[in-house]
Amino acid sequence: MKKIHYGWLVCAGCALLLFCTSGLSINAFTVYQPYIMAQNGFTNAQSSAIITFRSLSSFLGMLLTGFYYKKLSLRTGMGAAGGLLLAGFVTYAFAESHFAYCLGSTLVGFGYGFGTMIPIAMVLGRWFTAKRTFALGICSAVTGFSTLGIPSLLTGLVEQHGLRHTFLLESGCIALLVTAAVLLIRNDPGDLGLQPYGAAPEEDAAPAASRPSVLTGKYWLLIVPMLLLLGAMTNVGYSHLSVLLSSQGFDGQLTALAITVSGITLTLGKYGYGWLSDRVGTYRSNRIFGAVLTLGMALCCVMGSSPVIMLTAMVCYGAGLATTTVGLNAWAGDLSSPDQYNANVRRFQLGYSGGTLLFSSLPGVLADRFGGSYVPAYLFFVFCTLFVLGSVQWLYRAAGKHR
Repeated sequence: MKKIHYGWLVCAGCALLLFCTSGLSINAFTVYQPYIMAQNGFTNAQSSAIITFRSLSSFLGMLLTGFYYKKLSLRTGMGAAGGLLLAGFVTYAFAESHFAYCLGSTLVGFGYGFGTMIPIAMVLGRWFTAKRTFALGICSAVTGFSTLGIPSLLTGLVEQHGLRHTFLLESGCIALLVTAAVLLIRNDPGDLGLQPYGAAPEEDAAPAASRPSVLTGKYWLLIVPMLLLLGAMTNVGYSHLSVLLSSQGFDGQLTALAITVSGITLTLGKYGYGWLSDRVGTYRSNRIFGAVLTLGMALCCVMGSSPVIMLTAMVCYGAGLATTTVGLNAWAGDLSSPDQYNANVRRFQLGYSGGTLLFSSLPGVLADRFGGSYVPAYLFFVFCTLFVLGSVQWLYRAAGKHR
């Protein structure tokens, strides 16, 4: 039987880390907020402030990743990021004031900023010559698992055992998963006397093939707004789906089903995008998944009170988001020269995160302006989708990567 390449074990370690730093700390954390407010008597503004501290520290963490990973190796830095996340959840467990929750949220945010897709893309870039986009898709897809069953599990634990015991239990799980991730991850194939997955034998001694970069000079005038709008349509758009559906008259059970459906198709879409990109190229995958995403966004604007159209929109929206999640790092890799790859991954992720911060309040502002309807916000997200996908495809053509 053919021996599995160690790169896939590195991929598994990265997936475990991302499940903690993104899935548990961001996606699943929302179930705690009502209980934190009720137990401590926090206002809505204080509850929002906890999330704001996390968002700001994660943005700052991404901004400092270049310096951080110059001081620490990838493996050590990723392990330390998991340690920050663990410290944040332990702080949550013993928090008895708003300041303590904000401190825990700040630690979690730095764990997210230092331990998500930026270092994962860097380490997988060392371990994979072939199927790198598929490996990125595997890692990215695990964050979707945090929306499948875990929120219900956490809710039951909080109601039976309280916040403190649930946070401590989750802290123990994070400690085990981060430890397993660090044991699996290695900085470089050379550390184990191996070559990257898909590398030809002679590549070990030969320098990497020269590849021109299109991510220079005037092109950043297009790339920067593209990344900001990408953060708006992806993170902000997805996080407001439940209020969009509520404003359209769908009840809580149907809304919960819709979010679950979108989470499942998002997870499957990430696998599918990575698999397809490695076979037909990212440019063609962008076309296919981008068309699905555009359809989903458009249906969000015209669904009315139809459950059929609404569920179709959720399927398409979830699956299509693979273009803007897995695709983000694939774009940085395809459009960069080898020596620029790590820096451009950081820039892409930073711009994406900046867009999330910049547009996070826009849907609520527009809803107040248009009588409680979130449809105008999603019309804006349709524009964002068309602009982002059109810009990316143009950049691929400018780089000669469309063939």
